[in-house]
Amino acid sequence: MAHIKPGSAATGTPQVAPLRLPGWGAALRRQSMVIALLLGFALLLRERIAALDWVAIGAAFAQVSWLQWSFAALASAGSFAALANYDALLHRALGTAQPPARARRAGWVAIAISQTVGFGLISGALVRWRMLPGLSLREASHLTAAVAASFLAAWTLLSALVLIALPLPLAGHGVWAVRALAGVVLLAGGGLCALALWQPGIKLARWHLRLPTLPVMGRIIWLCLLDTAFAALALWVLLPTGSGIGALALYPAFLIALGVGFVSGSPGGVGPFEVALFALLPQGETASLMAAILAWRLVYYAAPTLLAMGALVLSDLARPDRARPLLVPPAPALTPHLARLVAQSNQPELGLLHQGEHMVLLSPDTQGGWMVGRTSQALVGLLDPFGSGDIAQFLAQLRMQAHDEGRMACAYKLAPRAAAIARRSGWHVTPVAMECWLDLAGFTLESPARSGLRRKLRKASKAGVTCALEENPNLHELSQIAAHWAQARGGERGFSMGRYSADYISEQPVIVARLNGAIIGFASFHTGHSAWVLDLMRPAPDAPDGTMQALIVAAIDVARANGAARLSLAALPPRAADIDGPARKIWDRAEKGAGAAGLRQFKMGFAPRLSPRYIAAPNRGALMLGAADIARAIHAPPALHAASQTPTRAPSEGQIHPPARAPFKSGSHSS
Repeated sequence: MAHIKPGSAATGTPQVAPLRLPGWGAALRRQSMVIALLLGFALLLRERIAALDWVAIGAAFAQVSWLQWSFAALASAGSFAALANYDALLHRALGTAQPPARARRAGWVAIAISQTVGFGLISGALVRWRMLPGLSLREASHLTAAVAASFLAAWTLLSALVLIALPLPLAGHGVWAVRALAGVVLLAGGGLCALALWQPGIKLARWHLRLPTLPVMGRIIWLCLLDTAFAALALWVLLPTGSGIGALALYPAFLIALGVGFVSGSPGGVGPFEVALFALLPQGETASLMAAILAWRLVYYAAPTLLAMGALVLSDLARPDRARPLLVPPAPALTPHLARLVAQSNQPELGLLHQGEHMVLLSPDTQGGWMVGRTSQALVGLLDPFGSGDIAQFLAQLRMQAHDEGRMACAYKLAPRAAAIARRSGWHVTPVAMECWLDLAGFTLESPARSGLRRKLRKASKAGVTCALEENPNLHELSQIAAHWAQARGGERGFSMGRYSADYISEQPVIVARLNGAIIGFASFHTGHSAWVLDLMRPAPDAPDGTMQALIVAAIDVARANGAARLSLAALPPRAADIDGPARKIWDRAEKGAGAAGLRQFKMGFAPRLSPRYIAAPNRGALMLGAADIARAIHAPPALHAASQTPTRAPSEGQIHPPARAPFKSGSHSS
């Protein structure tokens, strides 16, 4: 699905981009293909077509009762209600900023007109452009193509499901052959869903295809079911009582005929739809079936088209008032208001906002917020909400915003209190990490539990390693060390973890390790009023054993001297042995991952205190898919925005700058 940039919508002035319209040659070639397809069906069924009795058809048409007309009209309205929601759903997924009611109105009008007059991609795009102020013609074209492609994909999967449950013999093949073919289609659809989860962006030559999220896919299939079921019901109620065609018998044949008409490109599928339906339904009274189809075309095509044309003429082109967005977009430099809220919170890890890839979900009074990140499938609230505001209200806001974007709602690394509130709000909650933290007032190297740490520090001291806080470290040297580190490990982790960039690290206190004057490693920290949190830790390839431990101990002394009460070594995955249920297998695999054992050994060498952190989602399915998508986002993050790669030393209000501190030698901390 192509991505639509909403930039033109913000200006309020329609920006007309050139739209390629098919030339006469292309149009004639397409229509010749339609005619050839129709002639092919006609030759196959020439005897049945020749036997049509138009007098009998007229008589059968006259027998359609007003009650049948009324039920058919109601069913048609239900179908168009589902059709309208295709547009509302895809507007949200593509981020066009169009109000849902306006998107639905433009959607059903565009579909009603385009399915009747033909040239669906062109006529549908023109109608949407006419009815949606602020949407460019190019954007309207992309949206129309997305609606058509989404319907076709959903119709394919839905038809496969229906043919497995209600099989029809097709083209002389038996029921089991049809079921086998439908099964292959479903397997392909399952592969597409897996691709959407693990590789949502696909590059084909110069084209970049971005698949919809799994929630959007599921909703499109549901809307397709409602749309086609109501449309088939509208036809079925118009059949005479003695036709012998049941609703369940009609539906699979109707689906196939509808697809044939859609692919043919003829206006309303006229011709291919009728021929396919005659071929798929059992031999019976042809006149009554043809009369029902004619009546159905009046109630399902002609009447909606007349209503749509009236709506198009009377449509109000005034730009609607837009509600103030609740999401503050990503930016490396926080606004003064957000900077104050972040500085007043007791969550130093909110410094991750300076990475420039996460948003803030604001409370209605804008006095509170929640750091929010997007993965391919989920909208994720990171850590706890900050500032004023009820946590349960933030959970409801996150869920609503995720629904509007066609994503799953998920909360990641919640503290125990927030996790308990999420559980009381009906969310499913499970442990996801253990935060390792040190009480700085009582921290001492003399503890028996830290004997291994003392050995590491002695090695670093013997090698001549010194560690100190440096206010203006050489960014070029740090960048080289970070690049070597990332290359050796197949890239940096991201999403909930900081990534090295010159601008980002300039916002943090950095403890630098040197050997004979050369930088051999560094560690950076998020800082708050009473706590420090470890963020980046990058050793050089030739750093002596114990260098990283020396960096942390140096940071402990500097943090304690500046009034911090605790220092967090960040989080570790929970031990698989401590987890019950299906999640145990996930963490068992994580424990066997590269470097997992070494990281656990490093952090536990400080004998930290442990506090659980939780992941939460509205239901178990969203919890499992959200966790898998977060894992993918952490291990394969997208490239950082170019702005975050450039050093910018100019401070802005509310940005955190480390105070000046004295250097420190690691040797003085070894026993």
